[in-house]
Amino acid sequence: MAQRWLSILITLVLLSFPLSGCLEETGLTGDEGPEPEELVQVSEPCSIPSEPISQVLTTISVNGVERLFRLTVPSSEPGTLLPIVIAFHGGGGAEEDFPQQDEFDTLAEQEKFIMAYAIAEDDRTESEGEWFLNTAATSRDDNNFAIGIVNELSNVYCVDEDRLYAIGYSLGSMFTYEVACQLNFKFAAVASFAGTMPVEPASCYLGSSVAVMHIHGKFDLIIDYDEDWDWKDGEHEGVGTMSNIPGMIDYWAENSNCQNEDSHYHLDIEHIVHSNCDGGVNIEHYGMEFHGHSWPQEVAGTPTYELMWNFLSQYTN
Repeated sequence: MAQRWLSILITLVLLSFPLSGCLEETGLTGDEGPEPEELVQVSEPCSIPSEPISQVLTTISVNGVERLFRLTVPSSEPGTLLPIVIAFHGGGGAEEDFPQQDEFDTLAEQEKFIMAYAIAEDDRTESEGEWFLNTAATSRDDNNFAIGIVNELSNVYCVDEDRLYAIGYSLGSMFTYEVACQLNFKFAAVASFAGTMPVEPASCYLGSSVAVMHIHGKFDLIIDYDEDWDWKDGEHEGVGTMSNIPGMIDYWAENSNCQNEDSHYHLDIEHIVHSNCDGGVNIEHYGMEFHGHSWPQEVAGTPTYELMWNFLSQYTN
C-alpha cells in the first residue's frame, strides 16, 4: 500500500512540471497584469479579414504620451465596415471592468463593431479629474485621446468612420458630453448613464448633428436628478455648475432644434423622445423613478447594453 501511494505522489509531482513551465512562458506571475500591446499598421485594412480579440490591453501615443485602452474586435470578412464604440469608465474605475462589459463584447461579435474601453491617466490630481471636463477651460488631452483611438484603429481595421459612438458611466457619462459638444464632427451619437454636463459649457458648438440618449436614476444621490449643483466645492476648477437632468435634456433638444416631443411611462420608467431634430437625430431620455447611481441591468425591459447599441446604431455622421 505504501509503495502504491509513493507511486501516486511521484506521478503528481511529475505532472506539476509542465504546468509550471506554461505559467512562466505566458508571463502570468504574481499579481502583475498583462503588458500593453501596440497596434500594427496595415496598408489596406479593408482587404483582409479581422480576427476576433477580447479585452486586449492596448497602448497608443497621443501627443507623445502613452495612453491605454482595452480592445475587443469581432471576426469579420474582408471589406466589412466596423463601427467603433468607445466606452468611458466612471471615477476610480480605470482598473475595473466596464458595466456589462462581457455583454457588450458578445454583442460586438454578433453585430460586428469594435469596442474600445478607454482608460484614464492615473497621475492626475483631484482638481484635474480622471476625465477632463469642460475642456475649453482646461485641457483637450482626452479629446485627443478619443480621436487618437479612432485614427489608430483605422490604420489596422476596416473602420466605418461614419459610425463612431461613445458611451459612458457616471464621470465617463459626463465625458460623453465633451464628445457630443466638441467632437461631433467625428462622432454620430452618444449614450450614457448617470452623468450630466455644465449648465454653461465653455464650448459646445454643434457643427454636425449628434444624437443623444441619457439614462438616469431619479433616486441618484451622487449626480442629482432634479437640482443643479456646484462641482465638488472647488475641485475640477473651470467645470462650473452642473445641470439637473431634465434641464440637460432640454438643452440638447433646443440646440438640436427638435420640433416634436413625446413622453410616456413604461411601468416606473419615464421615456422622453425629442424628434424631428436637425440632421435627423433624436434626443432621448429614460428617467428611472426608483433607481439610484448603480448601472441598471435593464431599462424598460431591455438589457441596457442592447438599448444603448440599438439607439447608437441608427445614426451616421
